[in-house]
Amino acid sequence: MIKILFFIDKFAYNGSIGGAEKVLITLVNHMDPEKFDITVQTLFPDEYSSLLNSNIKYKYCYSKKTSLAYKLFRAEAQLGLVYALHIKDDYDIEVAYLESETTKVMASSTNKKAKKIAWIHCDFDIAVSDKKAFYQKTAKRYKKFDKIACVSEKCKESFISIFGNDPEAVVIHNTIDDNEIHEKAEKPLPESVRKRKTTFCTVGNMTPPKNHIRLLSAAYRLYEEGYDFGLWMVGDGELRTQIEAYIAEHDMSDFVKLCGFQKNPYPFMKEADWLVCSSNYEGFSTFVSEGLILGKPILTTDCSGMKELLGDSEYGIIVPNDDEEFYKGLKKILSFSEEQTRDYAEKSRLRGKMFSTGYLVKNTERFFESVLN
Repeated sequence: MIKILFFIDKFAYNGSIGGAEKVLITLVNHMDPEKFDITVQTLFPDEYSSLLNSNIKYKYCYSKKTSLAYKLFRAEAQLGLVYALHIKDDYDIEVAYLESETTKVMASSTNKKAKKIAWIHCDFDIAVSDKKAFYQKTAKRYKKFDKIACVSEKCKESFISIFGNDPEAVVIHNTIDDNEIHEKAEKPLPESVRKRKTTFCTVGNMTPPKNHIRLLSAAYRLYEEGYDFGLWMVGDGELRTQIEAYIAEHDMSDFVKLCGFQKNPYPFMKEADWLVCSSNYEGFSTFVSEGLILGKPILTTDCSGMKELLGDSEYGIIVPNDDEEFYKGLKKILSFSEEQTRDYAEKSRLRGKMFSTGYLVKNTERFFESVLN
């Protein structure tokens, strides 16, 4: 039995669960309980821990999330004491499942026998503005790990460009629960949601990397040009107020629907005609991966992981990571025939078979076994 700790600072962001966090829960829930004894630990008690299977042990460092407790965490993290005081146990493998604070905490592990893995979900080439300063701040931290698990080839390349390949960086794709996605997608849409002639859908936290304003700006231009379409925006987050203000200022509420956070976003994705991703950067997009499993036509910006998912626009449309090019991509879709859209849907469906839960979990389990060997 291999004893593994997955440490992540939190699951919830402004009341919704993050993409990487959701992937972690899917992964541990599907790993073989006969081979792996799994613990997941967060900084504070988290409501989404209820999604973990009963065989997964759940722990947290601080009993209640308060401003005082967070100040205590910051102080203990600065002194490298969080692991020694709140995490210590006899694990074979210890995983820091996110960058930043999570990696900082796990780098101070006092467990000398455990193999240590840092998971990378972002493209440092885009996410980091000053690479030299970032290297100086974090290089010692990453040197404490035995392996770096990157969710896409682009993430791996960006890590190596800053830190070199010591410790070794490998690609481990995100795990997705395909059966759950298909089952939940069959649920009906809320009665308040109505389709238009062509309906776009995007799903994700309303945070700067997702660049929802790029999407809204393109949609407004097309609306002004007389195109008939609808846009569903599923998610919530820190930029919700800014997005609401943009929609109100440009009088877009007739064709843009803010659907808020949805525990089950899949009926929206299934019923939409096209899924769209306007992100500045991703790690390995959960939204686009799930779109492939549902066999939906997809338009996305060219960010990390998209070519691994969609090929060279073979299984969807990848446009340059630029506002004007994204607008042109949406405009092109609105000129497609139904046959062209069905063709992209069929290509997406076939591609989605490569991202089955069983295949991805087995690949990840083999990775953990190889780390010990």
